[in-house]
Amino acid sequence: MEKNLFGKLFPKDIRFWAKDQGIVGVDIGSSSIKIVQLKKEKEQAVLETYGELATGPYANGSVGQVVKLSENVVAGMLKDLVKEAGVNAKEAAVSIPVKDSLVTTIKLPLVPEKEMDEVVRFEARKYIPVPLTEVDLDWWILQPEKQGGAEDEEEEEEEELETKKEVVEVLLVAIHKEMVQKYQTILSKAGFKIKLFEIEIFSTWRSTMFRQATPVMIIDLGASATKISVIDNGLLRSSHTIDRGAQALTNAISKSLKISFERAEEMKQQIGLSPKPEYAELVRVMDSVLGFTFSESKQFMLNYRRKYENSVGQVILTGGGALLKGVVDMAVKNLGVEVVLTDPFNKTEYPPFLQEALKDIGPSFSNAVGLALRGL
Repeated sequence: MEKNLFGKLFPKDIRFWAKDQGIVGVDIGSSSIKIVQLKKEKEQAVLETYGELATGPYANGSVGQVVKLSENVVAGMLKDLVKEAGVNAKEAAVSIPVKDSLVTTIKLPLVPEKEMDEVVRFEARKYIPVPLTEVDLDWWILQPEKQGGAEDEEEEEEEELETKKEVVEVLLVAIHKEMVQKYQTILSKAGFKIKLFEIEIFSTWRSTMFRQATPVMIIDLGASATKISVIDNGLLRSSHTIDRGAQALTNAISKSLKISFERAEEMKQQIGLSPKPEYAELVRVMDSVLGFTFSESKQFMLNYRRKYENSVGQVILTGGGALLKGVVDMAVKNLGVEVVLTDPFNKTEYPPFLQEALKDIGPSFSNAVGLALRGL
């Protein structure tokens, strides 16, 4: 089973650091690139620097605009960001977008562990439209953590088989090797050595989650899409992508109010979902777009409850779209559960004077922080 790409995506003992060296989390998004450099000091992750550059201007577009850039342009942009942020670490942990990967759950017959990999790979062919030799594949059985040593685990496995449980649910993860090569080329040109790749869902989870007692739904409001996932008992149970993100808000404002994309983006960021009467039309436009997103999220949450007979107890908002003023209140109104903004920098040490600034931008850096935490 190939584990070299991912290492352990779902470690039983979640540790955020391993070596005393700095590392950079690199999040190459559709509307911006973000980096976070951390180092380890006395078993604590310490923030050294961070930065963000919008991709739009590098394609003659606007800040906040989703654009496609060539590998050379992205590498050059990353070099600019490294210089601007004062990054000096040479190792990087790199994010793979959900759209460029496969994350799904499948049900399989329970077999001894030594046979499971073969069974998973055989079943994976039904879900992966290319030969398995063209992807890096990882999987994990979705079951509660087991405590105890190797002997205890062997005894527990025998007991499980004796119960004659017919099927188990397996989380299947795959990334096309061409995508891996693409990011290797970009990071190499930017002067980095890649330490690890990770699909963005897991990086966001690492920087966002603590050990909550009930299932938690993470809504990542990105620029081009919204990613939804449910974490229960420390494991990713379910995920879904909505092909509508923060740029859709700006486009809707621009079209409805007949203003430029730049002005619409500015109003979105400065005014948000303001309750003031003079902004009623702006809020109405954004409400129609966000209403769809939260409606889909609500349905996903209900489907999860029906499937697993367990309810989501909290929703965590993350991603650049989570910076929209008033979005938490709107999410509460639509989802009917507790909703909070993520604070990924809370898992790092940093100078006190940065607290307010980091809290304000935190949701948009959750992926980059999670990557750096994984790499330490």
